[in-house]
Amino acid sequence: MYPLAIVGDDCTADLLTLACSAAGFTEISRYCPTNLYAQPFAPIPANATRLIAALCPVPFEEFAHEPQRAQIRLGRSAYLVSELPLGEFYRSRYGAPMLNCSEDELRCVLAAELPQARQIDVEKLNQIEAAHQLTLVTGRLKQRLSEPKEPGPMSWFSVNTSLCEPIKANITWLHGNQRIFQWSSLTRTHYLLMTPTKQPFETKHWHPVLHDAINNLGAPTFFDPAQPRIRDYYHDGNRVFLGHGCYQPHPIAPETTWLGLEDAWVLARMLENYEEDVADGVREYQRYRQARARRTDRAAAQAFTKVMTASPGQRLLNHIGTALSSRFLPEIVMHKQDWFHQHDCIRGFR
Repeated sequence: MYPLAIVGDDCTADLLTLACSAAGFTEISRYCPTNLYAQPFAPIPANATRLIAALCPVPFEEFAHEPQRAQIRLGRSAYLVSELPLGEFYRSRYGAPMLNCSEDELRCVLAAELPQARQIDVEKLNQIEAAHQLTLVTGRLKQRLSEPKEPGPMSWFSVNTSLCEPIKANITWLHGNQRIFQWSSLTRTHYLLMTPTKQPFETKHWHPVLHDAINNLGAPTFFDPAQPRIRDYYHDGNRVFLGHGCYQPHPIAPETTWLGLEDAWVLARMLENYEEDVADGVREYQRYRQARARRTDRAAAQAFTKVMTASPGQRLLNHIGTALSSRFLPEIVMHKQDWFHQHDCIRGFR
């Protein structure tokens, strides 16, 4: 096996290190560039938790909990529009649980016995890439991705507060074209807030339980739905990209932030299986993973278009349809998301 350099300081980099070690790579160096973008965190769906279970021996209950319900509520009144079961129902359906945990809690488990990533500047990164047969990049590098010079039409924020109730439900709050996604880890309550950039959040439109998060918004992350979100090539010379190095997660589908764990597993398997021809292994990795990213992005883009183009009357009809389908046809609702949560990289790429 040849030496690898892993560039990134996130959960994808941690799991990639574990997967490559399990594949037989013994010379793995880790680096954290100073120009990495921070990424938001979200509950971990089954397609990712089964990979964590395969590579990490720590029981889930020691660092996370399983939410019992997924709810949609109106932002001001907290009226319950929709509720679907999670917990044991979700675990039985997909063969793995959904987990709520903070990034710190998960990384403490994944990286417990891994080498720390050495912080480096951009110039040093160039030298590292020249010295390794493969450099695996898991994050978005500011100087290497073209960023919009003007704020995009959408903004999103990530806010963490002290733990508050309810901790057993993951809630999507609705008001017009704005969304607040709320979930709780063992120690904190987390919020992802999405809004058109020219439409600020106002507490008068939201239930009091959300006021603390709205009053503590930090700097926004801008998002332009018209811009490409997926890299055309997942490899460039001796660099291979995965996770947020390949695509920008869609704010309306926060679970897409976890596709990097799937990338890590598949890339490690391809490098192991194509040890004699690294180029073929990397091409196969791109073929499988880019198709998955594109399908996920199409689904998120369709949901985003439905939300943003709806008139107030159409939104009301959408809420009524969502409420009726979740109460009387929950199996159909779950079936629409099975393709994402049931995806099993372990069976597909041994």
